[in-house]
Amino acid sequence: MFSRLSKFGFAVTVASSALVLVSGPVSNAASAIDPAVVAPAPVTAPSPPPYKQLALKTLDQVVKGNFVAVSARFDESIRQEGNPAVLANAWKQYQDHLGFGRYQSHGEPRQVVSGDRTVVDISLRMAEQPGDFRVVFDGKGHIEGLWFLKEGVPVP
Repeated sequence: MFSRLSKFGFAVTVASSALVLVSGPVSNAASAIDPAVVAPAPVTAPSPPPYKQLALKTLDQVVKGNFVAVSARFDESIRQEGNPAVLANAWKQYQDHLGFGRYQSHGEPRQVVSGDRTVVDISLRMAEQPGDFRVVFDGKGHIEGLWFLKEGVPVP
């Protein structure tokens, strides 16, 4: 917010100086000012993070075993319980002990907005049976939840 106010303050200063420097009637002074310099930039809402791409990147990091990178994007609410070792163990359990088998490939991400969160599901083709990878993002692109699921578990 400070930088936006600073830019606005600068634009007002430039306009004031231009008014002082221009001679003649006020109407001539107003027309001599370049509106592009005087007008502050329009305020636009930041575009939402590309959730589908973030989910694909997260899945790629899980498959490659880069659990430190994944857990670094966790929000504060799950960071302590979702450390890299816990995430690595969950992925190993999913593949080895829950009957899904090794990861082979994945489908296209499906995105659903649920309240102020965005849920992205990605179908998994595993060696023994299909599954789903689900990741939940907050509005800033931080991970609020991550699951390895049976195929077809509905979004709550």
